[in-house]
Amino acid sequence: MRFLLPLVLLPTAAAAAEAVDCNAIVTTMAPVELTYHEADKSSVTQIFRDPSGNSVVWVKTMNGKFVGRADFAAGVLATAETSSAFAGKFKSSKINYTVEGMPKLFDRRSDLNYSTTHSSVYGDGSTDTATTTYHYKFKSAGKEAVGPCMLDVVHGESDSVNEKTGKTAHTYGIYFPQLMAGISGHTTEPVIDGIKTTFDPMALIP
Repeated sequence: MRFLLPLVLLPTAAAAAEAVDCNAIVTTMAPVELTYHEADKSSVTQIFRDPSGNSVVWVKTMNGKFVGRADFAAGVLATAETSSAFAGKFKSSKINYTVEGMPKLFDRRSDLNYSTTHSSVYGDGSTDTATTTYHYKFKSAGKEAVGPCMLDVVHGESDSVNEKTGKTAHTYGIYFPQLMAGISGHTTEPVIDGIKTTFDPMALIP
C-alpha cells in the first residue's frame, strides 16, 4: 500500500525518487533499472550484479503481462524462469541453458559465433529442447549518455537460426559492460528511456 504525503512534501519526495547515483553505477555493484522501447513496445529490465561477475537480470514487457528472470554465470546465460498473464503452455517456464563458444565475461567488442541449447519445461508440463546458433557482429563502442550517466556502450547485431525448426532471426543489441547486461530489439535498435538506482524489485507473475 502507498501512502499520500502532504502536498508540500511531494516535490522533494519526487526529486529524491528520481535521483540517479551515476558514480554507484560505475564503481559499485548497485542494482540498476533501465526502461527502453522498440517501436511502440516498452520494456523494463532490472540488473543485479555481484563482484564475481555473476548477475541476475529481470525483464518486464508486453504491458506488464510478461515477467522473466535470467541467471548469468560470469556473463554466460545459465538458467531462466518466465511468467505471464496467459493460461496454458506459456503461463510459465523454467529453462536450463548450455552455451558453447562464448567466453566468460564476453565484452561484445569482437565478432563471435556461438550456440545455446535450451531445455525448457512449460506451465502445462510440456517440454522442449533445441539449439540456436548465433553469428554476432560487433558494430561500435564508446562512451554514451544513458539518462544523466556516461556509460560504456557496445552496439552489435546477431543473426540466429534454431537448428530444430529452421527459424531465423535478426536482433539489434546494446550491451553495457559496466552493468554486465544488455538489451535487444528485433525490428530496430532499442531506445533507452531512463535509468534508475532506486526502484521496487520485480517478481514473477503468480
